[in-house]
Amino acid sequence: MLVEEAIRTRASIKVFSEEPVAQSLVVGLLDAAVWAPNHHLTEPWHFSVVSGTERESLARIVRSEMLMAASGLDVAIMQAKALKERQKLLSAPVIVAIYSDAGNDERTTRENFAASAAAAQNILLMAHSNGLAGIWRTSAIYELPGVRAALRVRPGSVFVGALCLGYPMQRSVRRRRTPAVEKTYWFKSEDLEQPLVDLVDMPVGGK
Repeated sequence: MLVEEAIRTRASIKVFSEEPVAQSLVVGLLDAAVWAPNHHLTEPWHFSVVSGTERESLARIVRSEMLMAASGLDVAIMQAKALKERQKLLSAPVIVAIYSDAGNDERTTRENFAASAAAAQNILLMAHSNGLAGIWRTSAIYELPGVRAALRVRPGSVFVGALCLGYPMQRSVRRRRTPAVEKTYWFKSEDLEQPLVDLVDMPVGGK
């Protein structure tokens, strides 16, 4: 599949078949992920893969964590929320949770997050080109302390998203996109209210 075709035909899918996804295929998706652009080659991404019966194990951890955090809240409501999260966890054969390293400053942390998001897009496009479907979820359950511990997430790492992957059981519907021209400004110096200062003629120090 050509890159342009993959970009234009990929769509988020929520309904998957129960057919398992070969581990070798998942490894291939992750190998594609690490070729995403990243500033100063920080390679800030980390992947936690959950599949098969381990999804149920993670669902139990989520339920336990959510109930422990239910102080002052209706436990029945929290149990219902935990059940909903369990259904999402079991809906796809494979889940890839992506976290990015925190940087030494806010700017580096932001750059690392952007790079890890690009890695996530690589996974989705590669999955689509291999006949898989996926959806990018940002559920708060991946921020729960017990979940982060179970997924061996590094301290301080930032949650980027959880990619639910599998073979589709839902017809792909192409979503509308606003044409880029409506979101683009082409810089023109003549549009400026004041003329540009010629830096060549500016004294040293800008004074």
